[in-house]
Amino acid sequence: MSLDMFKSNERLEGVFNRVAANFDSIGPKYFSYLGGELVEYSRVKEGTTLLDVACGKGASLFPAAHSVGENGQVIGVDFSKEMVKETQSLICVNGLRNAKVMQMDAEKLDFLDNSFDYVLCGLSTSFFSNSLIVMDEMYRVLKDEGRLGLSTWKKKDNKGVLDKVYTKLFPENQNRNLNNITGRPDFGSVDGVEKILKNIGLKNREIIVEEKTFYYKDEEEWWQEQWTNASRGLFEHIESLGAINEFKKEAFIELMEYKDVHGIRFDIEVIFSFGQK
Repeated sequence: MSLDMFKSNERLEGVFNRVAANFDSIGPKYFSYLGGELVEYSRVKEGTTLLDVACGKGASLFPAAHSVGENGQVIGVDFSKEMVKETQSLICVNGLRNAKVMQMDAEKLDFLDNSFDYVLCGLSTSFFSNSLIVMDEMYRVLKDEGRLGLSTWKKKDNKGVLDKVYTKLFPENQNRNLNNITGRPDFGSVDGVEKILKNIGLKNREIIVEEKTFYYKDEEEWWQEQWTNASRGLFEHIESLGAINEFKKEAFIELMEYKDVHGIRFDIEVIFSFGQK
C-alpha cells in the first residue's frame, strides 16, 4: 500500500470514528432501511453463519441476527474502532448472544477459508482502498454454495447537491467528482456489478434495483445528517478553508429543487446484487 493510500485510509477511519456516535440517528435513517433490505433479499436462513463486512452501526447486522436465530451466528467487522465500540454496545443493550463485532481490515479478513454461509457488505465498496481485494476476501471466507450479497449506490446522471456546491465554490477543482473516482471498479451500474460478481467466480447471480424516496423534515435536518455520515470528511475540509458557512448557504439554495410539501426529498437508487459460490 502506498503512503498516500495509507494516509487516505487513516483520514477516512478518523472521519468514521468521529461520526460513529450519531451515525444513522438523524433524518430518515435510510441506512437502517437499506440494511434490512439487504438481509431480506439475501434470504438468510435460520441456524446459519453470516459475516457483515464494513458493518458500521449494524444496519444489516441486527436484522441478520434476527434472521439466523438463536442457533445461528453473525459477525460484523469494521475498520473504525469507534464504530465497533458503538455497535458492540448496541449488541449488549439488545441482549444479542448470537452477534459480535470486531475491528478488522476488510482487505485481510482474519477468518479461515469457507467459514460463512453468507457474506454481506452494505453500501461500503467505495470506501475500500482496493475493493476487488475485498471481494476476493469475501469470496474466500464464503462456504461452498454460500451466498454473497452487496448493496451499492446506483450512479446518477446528474450531480448531487454536495458536488454542485463544491464545484461552484471551488471551480479550480471542477473535475472533482465526489461520487466517483476514475479507474475504480464499477459498482454503480448493473452491468458493472454483474461483471465484478462473475469475475470473482460467483454463480446464480441475481441483481435487484430498488428506488425509494425518503424525506428530511427541513434543510437543517439535512445539514445535520450530513455531519453524521461520510460527508463529514468533506465538510471538515471546507471548514479548514474557512468556507463552511458559504457552503451551507449555497447548499440550502440547491435544496430548494428537492423541496415539496413533505419536506426535502431524497430519491435513491440502490443496486442489490447476489451470487453463489
